[in-house]
Amino acid sequence: MFAWQTPLSTAWQDSLTSSTRMHVVGIDRLVLTGATGFIGGTVLVTLMNAGLIERLVCLVRAANKAEALTRLRVSAIRCGLPHVRAQRLTEANVIVGDLGGDFTETDLARLTEASHVINCAAMASFSTSPQVLEINVRDTLRFASHFAGSKTLRRFLHVSTAMACGTQCSPVVPESTFAHTGNESETNHLVPYTQSKRDIERLLRVYYPSLPVVVVRPSIVVGHTVLGTLPSASIFWVFRVVHGARRFSAKAMTRLDVVSVDDCARALALLAVKPKLAFDTYHVSAGSEAPTIGQIIGAMDEATGISGKRYSICAPRDFRRIAREVAGRQDSGVARVIEHALGLYAGFANLDYQFDNSRLREEIGFEPLPFVDYVSECVRTSRGVGIVEQMRWDFK
Repeated sequence: MFAWQTPLSTAWQDSLTSSTRMHVVGIDRLVLTGATGFIGGTVLVTLMNAGLIERLVCLVRAANKAEALTRLRVSAIRCGLPHVRAQRLTEANVIVGDLGGDFTETDLARLTEASHVINCAAMASFSTSPQVLEINVRDTLRFASHFAGSKTLRRFLHVSTAMACGTQCSPVVPESTFAHTGNESETNHLVPYTQSKRDIERLLRVYYPSLPVVVVRPSIVVGHTVLGTLPSASIFWVFRVVHGARRFSAKAMTRLDVVSVDDCARALALLAVKPKLAFDTYHVSAGSEAPTIGQIIGAMDEATGISGKRYSICAPRDFRRIAREVAGRQDSGVARVIEHALGLYAGFANLDYQFDNSRLREEIGFEPLPFVDYVSECVRTSRGVGIVEQMRWDFK
């Protein structure tokens, strides 16, 4: 069954246990993409804990199967699987390739015989690189095309992002399929990444209407409830900067909708294996339980044993000074990257969105551990690690 090591609610535990016992038997072959990434790697561990290793096939970019297997095992270990259990992964669990690539006849047959697909692969970058659109839209469409008309496929679970909604939504963003007006350029986005995720949601349904697509939109995924920042320090370094500076451009009462990667992975796995779902779009989010910036800073004060001056709102022009304090005056290149990143994250924070998760709570009994309850693990695993070093998770 699914393994968990964190204090989850009884309902959430029961959902994990009962869903696994009832539904794993209905899976013939599950194809997972993005298994060497943060979310996908944690999904890999979750699926292995569910006893699905014999039916699991992962699409991995590599020069050959041996390299692909090594990358897969390293990812599983980084995301919490014991080393000895990671050795159970074999070349039978991998297909060498990427979303937009060509496959051998044998590998294509292995793909198209899948009963379930979890597509976690994406270029999760806030850059303006044309690769964001190429990978997240063009290549994803090509990958999905292999399953069009499949008689065996029962679920194509596509991982999007809650911020695919754009910047003009109500404060509480609903779990619903986006209304498409025919002119998607009218939807404003802070970065091409979120636009690409909105585009691919629409195009999957337009080009392949018979594909059993379920779109799942995680909110801000930060840390692991047990491993802290060890699987990935993505985004947590921003909280460290704001905590140390005691200032940011958002109000202390602004809510940040954060979920842990392991709660996110459990939700994705359950939505993938459950035979019938009430909807085809879900948020994996903290929803109404999202903490405020003030609450997060207070939890970090408690975890670090350090409380500085009172938090205050600053203007975006102050980000340059904050960035220089973090990077040091001699490293102007890193300071510019930090300043730019703070501006982007401020743009998201100032939206003050809460992503409704009532569908998910009803569907699988979703009860995520609040960020303020596991932020101490993120702090603990960040000790001795520089902020600039942690930034590399987001700026590789």
